[in-house]
Amino acid sequence: MRTKEPEQTGERRLTVTKPAQLPMLMLSYHVPASRDADFAALEVLEAVLTTGRSSRLYRRLVDRDQMALGVNSGQQLSLDPGQFLFSMQVRTGVDPAAAEKALLEELEKIRTGGVTGEEIEKARNQLLTALYRDLQTIAGKANRLGQYEVFFGDHTRLFGADKELEKVSAADVQRVAQKYFTPNNRTVATLIPEKKEAAR
Repeated sequence: MRTKEPEQTGERRLTVTKPAQLPMLMLSYHVPASRDADFAALEVLEAVLTTGRSSRLYRRLVDRDQMALGVNSGQQLSLDPGQFLFSMQVRTGVDPAAAEKALLEELEKIRTGGVTGEEIEKARNQLLTALYRDLQTIAGKANRLGQYEVFFGDHTRLFGADKELEKVSAADVQRVAQKYFTPNNRTVATLIPEKKEAAR
Protein backbone atom coordinates (compact mmCIF):
# COMPACT_ATOMS: atom_id res chain seq x y z
CA MET A 1 0.00 0.00 0.00
CA ARG A 2 1.43 3.37 -1.04
CA THR A 3 0.21 6.74 0.09
CA LYS A 4 -0.36 9.52 -2.42
CA GLU A 5 0.00 13.21 -1.66
CA PRO A 6 -3.32 15.01 -2.20
CA GLU A 7 -3.47 17.47 -5.08
CA GLN A 8 -2.61 21.01 -4.05
CA THR A 9 -5.68 23.22 -4.40
CA GLY A 10 -4.23 26.67 -3.75
CA GLU A 11 -1.04 28.66 -3.61
CA ARG A 12 1.03 28.30 -0.43
CA ARG A 13 3.41 30.95 0.91
CA LEU A 14 6.16 30.89 3.49
CA THR A 15 8.32 33.78 4.73
CA VAL A 16 11.41 33.20 6.83
CA THR A 17 13.32 36.02 8.55
CA LYS A 18 16.83 35.09 9.71
CA PRO A 19 20.41 36.37 9.52
CA ALA A 20 21.47 36.39 5.87
CA GLN A 21 23.42 38.58 3.49
CA LEU A 22 20.76 38.76 0.76
CA PRO A 23 17.12 37.85 0.22
CA MET A 24 16.37 34.55 -1.46
CA LEU A 25 13.29 33.46 -3.36
CA MET A 26 12.16 29.91 -4.11
CA LEU A 27 9.14 28.77 -6.11
CA SER A 28 8.06 25.16 -6.34
CA TYR A 29 5.58 23.43 -8.65
CA HIS A 30 4.42 19.82 -8.32
CA VAL A 31 5.49 17.62 -11.24
CA PRO A 32 5.15 13.87 -11.88
CA ALA A 33 7.73 11.13 -11.35
CA SER A 34 10.63 10.70 -13.76
CA ARG A 35 8.92 7.82 -15.58
CA ASP A 36 6.09 10.12 -16.66
CA ALA A 37 5.86 10.97 -20.36
CA ASP A 38 6.15 14.70 -19.53
CA PHE A 39 9.64 14.37 -18.02
CA ALA A 40 11.56 15.02 -21.24
CA ALA A 41 9.50 18.11 -22.08
CA LEU A 42 10.12 19.47 -18.57
CA GLU A 43 13.86 18.89 -19.05
CA VAL A 44 13.79 20.92 -22.24
CA LEU A 45 11.73 23.62 -20.53
CA GLU A 46 14.31 23.81 -17.73
CA ALA A 47 17.08 24.36 -20.28
CA VAL A 48 15.10 27.09 -22.05
CA LEU A 49 14.49 28.88 -18.74
CA THR A 50 17.81 28.72 -16.90
CA THR A 51 20.62 26.88 -18.72
CA GLY A 52 23.27 29.35 -19.77
CA ARG A 53 23.52 33.12 -20.02
CA SER A 54 21.20 33.21 -23.03
CA SER A 55 18.36 31.45 -21.16
CA ARG A 56 15.13 33.36 -20.65
CA LEU A 57 15.32 33.90 -16.90
CA TYR A 58 19.02 34.76 -16.89
CA ARG A 59 18.53 37.38 -19.61
CA ARG A 60 15.54 38.93 -17.83
CA LEU A 61 16.44 38.74 -14.15
CA VAL A 62 20.24 38.89 -14.16
CA ASP A 63 21.19 40.81 -17.31
CA ARG A 64 18.33 43.13 -18.22
CA ASP A 65 16.53 43.98 -14.97
CA GLN A 66 19.50 43.17 -12.69
CA MET A 67 17.18 41.88 -9.98
CA ALA A 68 19.14 38.74 -9.15
CA LEU A 69 22.72 37.56 -8.87
CA GLY A 70 21.68 34.21 -10.28
CA VAL A 71 18.63 32.09 -11.02
CA ASN A 72 18.30 28.30 -11.25
CA SER A 73 15.55 25.80 -11.94
CA GLY A 74 15.05 22.10 -12.32
CA GLN A 75 13.57 18.81 -11.23
CA GLN A 76 15.29 15.89 -9.52
CA LEU A 77 15.14 12.30 -10.73
CA SER A 78 12.53 10.60 -8.58
CA LEU A 79 10.49 7.42 -8.30
CA ASP A 80 7.63 9.48 -6.90
CA PRO A 81 6.04 12.76 -7.97
CA GLY A 82 8.38 15.61 -7.14
CA GLN A 83 8.93 19.31 -7.61
CA PHE A 84 10.13 21.67 -10.29
CA LEU A 85 12.02 24.23 -8.23
CA PHE A 86 13.11 27.79 -9.03
CA SER A 87 15.65 29.53 -6.80
CA MET A 88 16.91 33.08 -7.05
CA GLN A 89 19.46 35.12 -5.10
CA VAL A 90 17.90 38.59 -5.04
CA ARG A 91 20.20 41.63 -5.29
CA THR A 92 20.63 44.11 -2.46
CA GLY A 93 17.92 46.75 -2.53
CA VAL A 94 15.57 44.73 -4.75
CA ASP A 95 12.14 43.84 -3.40
CA PRO A 96 11.75 40.03 -3.59
CA ALA A 97 8.11 40.57 -4.60
CA ALA A 98 9.26 42.48 -7.69
CA ALA A 99 11.69 39.70 -8.61
CA GLU A 100 8.92 37.12 -8.15
CA LYS A 101 6.61 39.16 -10.40
CA ALA A 102 9.25 39.26 -13.15
CA LEU A 103 9.83 35.50 -12.93
CA LEU A 104 6.10 34.77 -13.12
CA GLU A 105 5.78 37.08 -16.12
CA GLU A 106 8.39 35.02 -17.97
CA LEU A 107 6.60 31.77 -17.11
CA GLU A 108 3.33 33.25 -18.33
CA LYS A 109 4.94 34.23 -21.63
CA ILE A 110 5.73 30.57 -22.23
CA ARG A 111 2.29 29.46 -21.10
CA THR A 112 0.57 31.84 -23.52
CA GLY A 113 3.11 32.32 -26.32
CA GLY A 114 5.21 29.18 -26.24
CA VAL A 115 8.88 28.95 -27.17
CA THR A 116 10.72 29.27 -30.46
CA GLY A 117 12.18 26.51 -32.58
CA GLU A 118 15.62 27.99 -32.00
CA GLU A 119 15.15 27.74 -28.23
CA ILE A 120 14.09 24.10 -28.52
CA GLU A 121 17.10 23.26 -30.69
CA LYS A 122 19.51 25.01 -28.32
CA ALA A 123 17.99 23.24 -25.29
CA ARG A 124 18.25 19.85 -27.00
CA ASN A 125 21.90 20.51 -27.86
CA GLN A 126 22.68 21.48 -24.26
CA LEU A 127 21.04 18.34 -22.87
CA LEU A 128 22.67 16.07 -25.45
CA THR A 129 26.08 17.62 -24.81
CA ALA A 130 25.72 16.84 -21.09
CA LEU A 131 24.64 13.28 -21.92
CA TYR A 132 27.50 12.59 -24.32
CA ARG A 133 30.01 14.13 -21.92
CA ASP A 134 28.88 11.69 -19.22
CA LEU A 135 29.16 8.75 -21.60
CA GLN A 136 32.83 9.48 -22.28
CA THR A 137 33.90 7.99 -18.94
CA ILE A 138 33.25 4.62 -17.32
CA ALA A 139 31.91 6.30 -14.18
CA GLY A 140 29.60 8.47 -16.26
CA LYS A 141 28.26 5.48 -18.20
CA ALA A 142 27.69 3.52 -14.98
CA ASN A 143 25.90 6.46 -13.39
CA ARG A 144 23.64 7.02 -16.37
CA LEU A 145 22.83 3.30 -16.72
CA GLY A 146 21.96 3.13 -13.03
CA GLN A 147 19.74 6.20 -13.27
CA TYR A 148 17.79 4.76 -16.18
CA GLU A 149 17.38 1.38 -14.51
CA VAL A 150 16.21 2.85 -11.20
CA PHE A 151 14.22 5.91 -12.23
CA PHE A 152 12.99 4.95 -15.70
CA GLY A 153 12.60 1.21 -15.17
CA ASP A 154 14.91 0.06 -17.96
CA HIS A 155 18.61 0.78 -18.46
CA THR A 156 18.28 0.20 -22.21
CA ARG A 157 16.23 3.38 -22.49
CA LEU A 158 19.53 5.24 -22.20
CA PHE A 159 20.37 4.11 -25.73
CA GLY A 160 17.35 6.00 -27.04
CA ALA A 161 17.68 9.09 -24.85
CA ASP A 162 18.69 11.25 -27.80
CA LYS A 163 15.60 10.16 -29.74
CA GLU A 164 13.37 11.01 -26.76
CA LEU A 165 14.76 14.54 -26.69
CA GLU A 166 14.36 14.92 -30.45
CA LYS A 167 10.65 14.09 -30.10
CA VAL A 168 10.04 17.06 -27.78
CA SER A 169 8.36 19.86 -29.70
CA ALA A 170 7.65 23.50 -28.91
CA ALA A 171 4.01 22.51 -28.43
CA ASP A 172 5.04 19.92 -25.81
CA VAL A 173 7.04 22.51 -23.87
CA GLN A 174 4.14 24.98 -23.89
CA ARG A 175 1.71 22.23 -22.86
CA VAL A 176 3.70 21.19 -19.78
CA ALA A 177 4.14 24.85 -18.78
CA GLN A 178 0.37 25.31 -18.98
CA LYS A 179 -0.25 22.07 -17.09
CA TYR A 180 2.14 22.48 -14.16
CA PHE A 181 3.01 26.18 -13.80
CA THR A 182 -0.35 27.21 -12.37
CA PRO A 183 -1.05 29.36 -9.28
CA ASN A 184 -2.85 26.53 -7.46
CA ASN A 185 0.14 24.23 -7.99
CA ARG A 186 2.66 26.73 -6.61
CA THR A 187 4.47 27.19 -3.29
CA VAL A 188 6.50 30.36 -2.73
CA ALA A 189 9.17 30.71 -0.02
CA THR A 190 10.96 33.98 0.68
CA LEU A 191 13.99 34.48 2.89
CA ILE A 192 14.17 38.01 4.32
CA PRO A 193 17.52 38.99 5.90
CA GLU A 194 17.10 39.89 9.57
CA LYS A 195 18.05 43.50 10.23
CA LYS A 196 20.86 43.91 12.69
CA GLU A 197 20.13 46.07 15.69
CA ALA A 198 21.93 49.36 15.63
CA ALA A 199 24.95 49.46 17.90
CA ARG A 200 24.34 51.38 21.07
